[in-house]
Amino acid sequence: MSQLIVSQRRYYDLRAPDYGDATRPADRKDPGLIDAAVIRELIDEFRPQGDVLELACGSGAFTRELVRHARSLTAVDGSPRMLERNREAVSAPHVEYVCADLFAWRPTRQYDAVFFGFWLSHVPPTLVEAFWALVRSCLRPGGRAAFVDEDPRARVFEASHTESSVPVARRTLSDGTTFDIVKVFWEPGRLQESLRDRGWHAHVRPVGDAFFYGVAEPPA
Repeated sequence: MSQLIVSQRRYYDLRAPDYGDATRPADRKDPGLIDAAVIRELIDEFRPQGDVLELACGSGAFTRELVRHARSLTAVDGSPRMLERNREAVSAPHVEYVCADLFAWRPTRQYDAVFFGFWLSHVPPTLVEAFWALVRSCLRPGGRAAFVDEDPRARVFEASHTESSVPVARRTLSDGTTFDIVKVFWEPGRLQESLRDRGWHAHVRPVGDAFFYGVAEPPA
């Protein structure tokens, strides 16, 4: 498991220069990029006010929309190259960038809202409980979490297999180097039910051809 997580983190750091660039070779059968207009609509629906935390902020597709609503934004990612791309793309003075392994990182403060896009699918099943506990620890009373990811409709885009009970996808860099990453395709209804079983008030729905969007409030 630890080797797979290291491979995943290394892959996204090396992929950063090409990530989201339609002119560069895709790393799988389909890039799986969500339209920028849809991202804006979803973040406007979420309306994350106050102090906001973005986990796995990546190259900035969601960050640039979150900063329009947030009083302050803390953006965390395990890839230095992704953070640099994000900083250049967003260029907002009220964003604080933190480079950290999200499987080891712990917050030093709490936030009014937490957002993560295309990250939940990269959390191994054995670490899902700990991840949601982390999200809960990041939220102030009355805070909310929102998330976007791919649902099972996106399986057709991947060369995937299972390794030691962990769903794995193989990704290819533009130079041909391959990496294995964790890739769990959550069905929206099942994810909603699992969150409610943990005490969260959650609503998760399909979006577009291969995505889902969810909002969840932790138990009081």
